[in-house]
Amino acid sequence: MWKKTLPALFILSPFALATPATIPTMPPTESTTADVELQPLALKQQWLNEQQTLLLQRENFLQLENLINTAIKQKMVSEPLIKLASQLVSEEYPLQEETQWLLLRAKLAMVTPENLATRVQEIQTFSKQYPNTAKRNKLAQLPISLYAEHQKREELLQYAGNTPAEGLKNQCLVFESKYQQFNAEHTESFKYEQKKLLQEFDLFWQNTHTTLPPECDSLTQEWLKQGFLNVEKIKNKAVIHFQHNQTLAAIPSSDENVQQWLTELEFLRTNANSLQTFAENQALDPWNQAIITKAFTSFVKSQPEEINQDHWAIYQTWAEKFQLSADDIRQWKIAFLNRAFDNDNVAFQQWRDAQLAELKADNLLERRLRMAIWQKTDLKPWLALLSQEAQNKQEWQYWIAKTSPEKATRLTKLSQERGFYPMLAANALGKPYQFDFPKAPMLNENQLIAFRSQLARVAELRALQRFDRAKLAWQDLLQSVSFTEKLALTHYAQQQNWFDLSVEGTIIAKAWDYIDLRLPNAYSEWFELNLKNKKINKSFAMAIARQESAWNFQAKSHANALGLMQMLPTTAKQTAKNNGLPFSGEQDLLQPFRNIMLGTTHLAELNEKYPNNRILIAAAYNAGSHRVERWLARANGKLAMDEFIASIPFFETRGYVQNVLAYDYYYQMLQGLQPLQMFTKAEQQRY
Repeated sequence: MWKKTLPALFILSPFALATPATIPTMPPTESTTADVELQPLALKQQWLNEQQTLLLQRENFLQLENLINTAIKQKMVSEPLIKLASQLVSEEYPLQEETQWLLLRAKLAMVTPENLATRVQEIQTFSKQYPNTAKRNKLAQLPISLYAEHQKREELLQYAGNTPAEGLKNQCLVFESKYQQFNAEHTESFKYEQKKLLQEFDLFWQNTHTTLPPECDSLTQEWLKQGFLNVEKIKNKAVIHFQHNQTLAAIPSSDENVQQWLTELEFLRTNANSLQTFAENQALDPWNQAIITKAFTSFVKSQPEEINQDHWAIYQTWAEKFQLSADDIRQWKIAFLNRAFDNDNVAFQQWRDAQLAELKADNLLERRLRMAIWQKTDLKPWLALLSQEAQNKQEWQYWIAKTSPEKATRLTKLSQERGFYPMLAANALGKPYQFDFPKAPMLNENQLIAFRSQLARVAELRALQRFDRAKLAWQDLLQSVSFTEKLALTHYAQQQNWFDLSVEGTIIAKAWDYIDLRLPNAYSEWFELNLKNKKINKSFAMAIARQESAWNFQAKSHANALGLMQMLPTTAKQTAKNNGLPFSGEQDLLQPFRNIMLGTTHLAELNEKYPNNRILIAAAYNAGSHRVERWLARANGKLAMDEFIASIPFFETRGYVQNVLAYDYYYQMLQGLQPLQMFTKAEQQRY
């Protein structure tokens, strides 16, 4: 299904990215046999010439990059250097945007009062030609700081009039320039203009939730001198800082009582469990009301899970004291119940269930449904309380069907959709799971020409292993085209073996039904090689990798899981040691073959522990075997397969298992395997 056709191979060649003048064309007259035989040789020679040219251009680009970066670092940028650098890279090289950005950075490293206007014009020209790079680097804001640095007050204000300042530093520079301008002019309207400016600054100060930068210092002093600051503004400012979890230490106050309040507030911000002391000692006013309302969620998370309805009674008195609205109290109660949910006190459980029925909060009801599933109690009362939006989810459609007199009809309808629960519905009916998925169009010749430069840029960035930059370039391209073009470009990425960009393309296009694009046949031969003599199917191992990294072989998680199969270095080291495999450190995991080698070996280890049970293997791969053992102990052999999956307590692991099993089935379809297997016998046992 993924084999490249002759046209596809042509698309992958540089000819597809050539200019219209260099795209080979057939003469209008009939070709002789000799001509036909010579054409492949001519094309091959042209390709070799183009590759040589590209390699030379690439080397020149790298020289340019190194030259400019070194000069900037050493503060040795000069006009002769820029002139030399600008001649290194030809206009045909795909990385024109990167080249021009390097040259602009070099020019910006040598700004003088004399060339400042020229530099600003160069910034604007670059921004117009390359708006995405300009936006990411906030180039439109750069002239403000340049004008300020070179004391071009009039030019700064004129520029800011057309391009409003963003960010605290630039906003302060504009305020400061206006203030200095008024001081310099000493006109009759000076006092009026100064007062107006200070009033604007007053609003700015009150609504800023972080400490102002030094660029605002002189105006802040004048603002204080003119008596704009008062207790009400200090407290308003403190509330804004607290709500954004920003320090209150820099908020000025000469009032001892206010300063004491600020100190207590700062302590509460960094010590959520001190809310009780704050609530009991503070009086009712709008500021304390806002603080109490905001602080409760963090406070309740700091409390032990054994809190119960008696604790809520205390919190209710706080709510009454500070006159919280009904909606605020509801949010408090939801936060409280989330924390105390699993308290095993019978009286609390009865109270909790009564509150759930009253609140009708979907997140709590779904949690209660999972509890009912593993406790083997009636689901119908809780299903009925879900909002219509929640009931429409495939998962709850499945459980509604399972508890309905029209079970077969509902399951049949669900089984016609795409996803894990439709597959589960088909399995419950004892029927094969089948669905049709659309095919993506290919880029036509005109589109190949139209997207030539963007695709060449992506290809060259990847050749230079600038994968993050290539992804940005890819995103920029896809976000500027139609849905059909997104699909065709994503198909092109798959042909190029840009597996991660193929997945990214389906995400940008929201092309969820195009499973052949969503699940590319990535590194298929390496999976086959590493799975020989292992009791792990290729479709399952690839499903794990697809779920873990979306085929980004450089993926790094917040927990430092790395590469295609997102292995922790500690796990990889132990797996290598247990199986006599080489492992030199984290960098090995960023190499696709090494990552697949260690990842599939770890899957085989888990299969020894949970034979032929992808549910438990996937759960253990994601959350650890120790947690799987805990969940199995809780289930105690009483749960069916669907009940066990639904009652996995971790949202991430539950979704992970469902996605992996669905992806495994899709990969079986795409790889043309027969018969297709939804679930193994071991998976359909009791848990």
